[in-house]
Formats: sequence, C-alpha cells, structure tokens
Amino acid sequence: MLPTLRLTATLFANALLLCTLTSQAAIKHCPVTIDQSDDDNILDHLQRANDGDACAQFNMGYQFYTQQDYSESERWYAKAAGQGVTRAAFEIAMLYRDKLLPGDDSERKRWLNQAAEQGLVLAQVELGIDYLDNPGDQDERYQAMHWFEQAANQGDIQSQYLLGELYWSRDSGVEFAAEGDERAVHFSSDDSKALYWICKAAQNNHAPAQFSLSEAYSTGTGVDVNRDQQQLWLELAASNGSEEAKERLDDSGLPWYTRLENWGKRQMIDETAQCPDVELEATEQQASY
Repeated sequence: MLPTLRLTATLFANALLLCTLTSQAAIKHCPVTIDQSDDDNILDHLQRANDGDACAQFNMGYQFYTQQDYSESERWYAKAAGQGVTRAAFEIAMLYRDKLLPGDDSERKRWLNQAAEQGLVLAQVELGIDYLDNPGDQDERYQAMHWFEQAANQGDIQSQYLLGELYWSRDSGVEFAAEGDERAVHFSSDDSKALYWICKAAQNNHAPAQFSLSEAYSTGTGVDVNRDQQQLWLELAASNGSEEAKERLDDSGLPWYTRLENWGKRQMIDETAQCPDVELEATEQQASY
C-alpha cells in the first residue's frame, strides 16, 4: 500500500499551509491579531514587538509575509521562535520550503526540527513526510515513523493512519535489529500495531484508514478474515469519499441476479463496523525513540 500511502502523504503536505493557527499542547500559542487595514493597530503591534512581546513579534512576521517581504518576515518570526512560539519556527521552515528565502534545505530542516522537537504537530507531520522520500532506507523509515508517532500520540488522525501503514508486515522486507537497538525493535513490522493506529484513524472517519481496515479483514492481515466487517468498513470508506471503496462496491456491471444476491447479503449483516481487539501496552504508546 506504499504507493497509495505516498500519494496521500504528498497531498497532505501540500495542504499544510492551509491549516488554521491552532493551539498545541505545551506550545506558546499566538493568534493572528494584527489588523492590516488599521495603521494604528499595525504600529501598536510593531511597538510591542520591539519591546519584546513574543506574540506581537509573531504577528509582525505574519504582516511582512503578507506584504511579501520575506526577509523581514523571517527576522520577526525568528525573534518569536526564540521566545518559544513554535509555530513561528514552522513558518520559517515553510518560507525555506517554498524557496521564498535564499539558502539550502538545511535551513528548512533546522527550523522544522526545532518546531517538531518542541511538539508542534504540523512540524512533526512535515518531518515524517520528509523521511518518506526514501522509504527503502530503513533508518529514514524509522525516522518517519518516529515523527508520525509523536503526532499520532497528540491525536493527529493523518499521522495515525500513516504510522499504521508503515507498520504493516506486508510492505516490509527482511528486517534485522542489532542487539540493543531499541528503536529498530520498536518500529519493526508489527500487524497488531498497524491495526491499532489504523483503527484510531478509521474511528475518526478517515476514509483511507477505513479502506485499509476493510482490506485487513478481507485478507486476514493481523486479524481473522471477516466478510461482514470487510463490507461494513468498505461502505464507511465509500461514504467518506474513498474512490477505491466506491469502485469496489460498484456492481453495476454484474448480472441483475448477482446484484440482488449481493444486496440480500448486505441486508443480513446485523453488526456495526468494529475494530479488532488490539491494544498496545501503555509503555509502547508513550515510548519515544
């Protein structure tokens, strides 16, 4: 499923800058309060920024970004980031990512790492996607899983799905973990962990996760084959926009009697979509590698 996973991750990366400014746990949150139509308001923010107000500095970074003065935007964002406004560090990384500032990719990674290490979900997801660029490299695969896990533990649904997909044993080659390599052991292929995280996302109406769970019930990957659960999760995925699920459910090309038989089977299902009974140890969920 890695090609589909990669496409999903890429689409998500392109949408990151469209996310609204949201508060993250243990991160100094600064909403955009500057009024670009009010000169007095702008001057007030500038004065407070010069006096060391971190949120005013963040707002000045945003102000200069909207004016396409990217070097000034970086200067103010950097001041805010230095005072713990983690979203400011992320915004600088995005300036480098979009080639709006001179410099190589190391600058983007430096600021992105700073934001991710301080717990910003957007940065953790972006870093995870970064490391997916070379999924054949085991170390980079583990790095991707590490950052997706950090975001997943903060409730990020997309990261829960991507982490689960990377845990599937069917997508991994032969793996060797050196003695004492706890990270390799923690992130080695494990269908139970795959199901755990994919179920988290599926229960939050994430269509690709619901489709993946349907596939698991169909093939018996990490769980007993269950045709009813396969069908229920497939229908949920389709209702949430999965084109793959819609195609799988489309029986318009079948004879009428086959369509009638399929309809009858669906009516006989008296269950609801359920996740497999999979739980991780508390130490596993909270481990950091």
